[in-house]
Amino acid sequence: MMRKKLSVTSRSLLVLALAAVVCIMPVSPTLPALEPSPGGGRIYTTVPAPAASPPVARSSRTWIDDSPFGYGTNVLIEEMYLYAPPRLDQQVSYPPELDYIPYLRYAVNDGTASANADAVVVALSGLHAGNNGFDYFAKQLVSKAYKDRGLHLEVWALDRRVNNLEDTTGLNKAEELGHQGKLEEAAKVILDYYYHGAVVDGKKFQGFLTNETARYLSEFGLRVFMEDIYTLITTVFPDQGVRKKKVYVAGDSLGAVLAADFACWDFDGNPSTTADIGYNNIAGVIALDALMTPNAIPINQDVLRIISNFLPSLFQDLINTTSLTSYQAVLAMLRLGGMPVLLPTSEIGYVPETYVGVEVNAMMADAAPDQESTFYKDTAGLNVDPRTDVILRLCMSRDLLHFLSGEVYQKKVRFTNEALFGIVFDNNFNPITMNQCAYGFLSGPVSEKSFPAIGNLDAILPSFLWYPMSGFMPYDRMYIPSSTTYLYKWVNSTDIEKDEYARRYTSSSDEVSNLHDVAKCCYEGPSNIAEWYYTTRMFADIMIANTAGAEQFGLNVLHADDLSKVPTFIRLNKEGTNIGYARMNGMNTSGMELPGQHLDVLMMDMDRDPNAKNLMYLPMCDWIKKTSGIVGPTPPGGLSVSGVSPNSGSRFSWWPVSVTVTGSGFASGATVRLVRGSTTISASNVKVVSSNQITCTFNLWLRPTGAYDVVVRNSNGAEAKLSGGFSVY
Repeated sequence: MMRKKLSVTSRSLLVLALAAVVCIMPVSPTLPALEPSPGGGRIYTTVPAPAASPPVARSSRTWIDDSPFGYGTNVLIEEMYLYAPPRLDQQVSYPPELDYIPYLRYAVNDGTASANADAVVVALSGLHAGNNGFDYFAKQLVSKAYKDRGLHLEVWALDRRVNNLEDTTGLNKAEELGHQGKLEEAAKVILDYYYHGAVVDGKKFQGFLTNETARYLSEFGLRVFMEDIYTLITTVFPDQGVRKKKVYVAGDSLGAVLAADFACWDFDGNPSTTADIGYNNIAGVIALDALMTPNAIPINQDVLRIISNFLPSLFQDLINTTSLTSYQAVLAMLRLGGMPVLLPTSEIGYVPETYVGVEVNAMMADAAPDQESTFYKDTAGLNVDPRTDVILRLCMSRDLLHFLSGEVYQKKVRFTNEALFGIVFDNNFNPITMNQCAYGFLSGPVSEKSFPAIGNLDAILPSFLWYPMSGFMPYDRMYIPSSTTYLYKWVNSTDIEKDEYARRYTSSSDEVSNLHDVAKCCYEGPSNIAEWYYTTRMFADIMIANTAGAEQFGLNVLHADDLSKVPTFIRLNKEGTNIGYARMNGMNTSGMELPGQHLDVLMMDMDRDPNAKNLMYLPMCDWIKKTSGIVGPTPPGGLSVSGVSPNSGSRFSWWPVSVTVTGSGFASGATVRLVRGSTTISASNVKVVSSNQITCTFNLWLRPTGAYDVVVRNSNGAEAKLSGGFSVY
């Protein structure tokens, strides 16, 4: 019994220590020149070539900026893939999905090609994060840049190749059914696909990847990702001078470290040849609630030393990968199976089924916010990874004893769908600072909790004590529901003062994001907010990349001393994970500060908080214009269609629907039509009000439902379309 008890305690300590670490870390057809490396792999001495073919869009959707500011910008969102087999250190057999570089392209929906954009922001996600985390930020930036600054600016939210291995078939089908209002069918298809062997859209789930089934991931690390960025930008922008004027690399959280690594990277490994250096192929870098540094851990190393004392030697080797000898050992263990290829944060619940749960809850919060959640009832009895319970306990235990009891408190409390999703990211309920944003509060009785960290210590500790711990200790008091019978609802950020419970603990001015904007980042479209299979190789590479001599392993951060010369734009959240470290290192953060927590830099609600527009979006646009040397506004060139209002109509309408089409280059005699497949609906009463506006009517009686392209044709034969700009329901 004593031995078993000690084992449980040791495992608990391991879980706690790993949690702390998580909080801290906010085959080619021809082989190029290569050399052997100490790790037994290859060192490439030529730059990666552009892809043989341009990127291809597999799917697309549109978003219209209907904010109170009256923007009306139509943003095109495309799921893009670039075929470019990776150059690996060691040749291994891997799934064909890993031959593609995936990204989401956000652009003004007027037909302007990426190559003709004024600027492109390549956005890199942080630890365990997927590219859909940039969804809200990207849409807002594209829209504001276009309408307020006359910029055709694109955002390419880049995923790491391993995200291609995620089987989101069931989730995407559920989203499709949810949009049709078929919520019961949506819930059923997820359970049937992932747990009952059902075939969905001709596909059957083959199981989540494991360390045993994905050994090839030992070769997918930092260099592959750096080369993915280089390959993508050189394929779309073959001219180096154009890249140096138009391309920006941005990162949030650990993504900013990756941006810094790219800027400092030497792609042929020869410091004396400078054309291939990262910073000579971009215009600038952007850090979002992060510091622009190739140092992956800009904190007091004593904190790591304390934590590592609780970890088995295996994990100590990984976390303390600060020497080339220890890195070589880690690399050998990864390849021989002595260390997991998936980052060991999986031990505390960072596993695919956790992310599936988050995505399901996000869908339900959007589709049926006030309905009582049945998520835990529906999933009871399924063969779910037990590690998912660890992170639930970590996030909702009153104290250490409660955590060690093994109780999963969320499963005992009654929540509406909105409330259950609310506690996933909210800064007063989720203690993991890299997963926090401020977007409301629970309506119902709560009590304060002290596990795994005590909040609000910044109010009592002097700065020299607070700053070193501010990246992993919550700024605000932490709470837990105190009833298991009360039905908890969610109070959104704008309604705090109206709720008798929520107003006791926060205020609307402290809540800067909208829960439903965050929810859409989790599920909307073919991608998601999480990286299911974050690799240990990537983590270990990042840890060692800025160490002298790492180039012998192909980690070519050879120009860190030149990073300060690269134009840089930084924004930090006042209660984010990096502002304390910035101040501790003497950085003047005035003019860089935004309200909110770590995720709010990407999610801050543009509809209600002018800080988002005035402190980040517009200054970023102005900085890009200045850095790129763009003089004056750059209005759309030639004929284009940018918006239509209203953007939908009923097929049962007896009367023609009157619409206004906006854009540029409209000429007298222009025609307008709606096109969906073989169906065309031609407009009547077409009036060209100006070169930027057309009014017309459409007869929608018994027309097929769905999204239609809006096509304008001038009398000279020129055409422009707005993809999916009008819907018939």
